[in-house]
Amino acid sequence: MIIAISTALPLLVAGLLVLWTAYRASRRTLPMNFWIGVRTSATVRSEEAWTVGHAAAATAFSVGGIGLIVAAAAAVFAGEEFAIYAAMAGCAWIVVWMIVASAAAGKAAGQVSQKP
Repeated sequence: MIIAISTALPLLVAGLLVLWTAYRASRRTLPMNFWIGVRTSATVRSEEAWTVGHAAAATAFSVGGIGLIVAAAAAVFAGEEFAIYAAMAGCAWIVVWMIVASAAAGKAAGQVSQKP
C-alpha cells in the first residue's frame, strides 16, 4: 500500500496546484510571475496579455488538474501492481492538457493589441 500512496500523493498535490492555477486564471487574478503559468512570447508581452491568455487557458488547466486527481485516486484503488500505470496515465494526461492550455493562452494573448 505504501507504493500506491507514495505514487498518489504527488499526483494529488500537483492536481490541486493546477486546479488552483486554473481558478486564479479564470478569475484573472494570477499575477505575472516566474513560478507558475504559461510563458509564451505572446503571454509575457504585457500584463494584459498574461491575464487574457491565462483566462483563455483556464478550462484546459482545470481538465488537466482533474485528470491528475483521478490518476491519484486510481493509483490508490488499483493497488501496488498498477499504481505506476495510473501515474503514467496521469502524467500523459497533464502533458496533453498543458499543450492545449499553452495553445489557447498564446492565441488569446496574441490577439491583445499592443498599447504604446
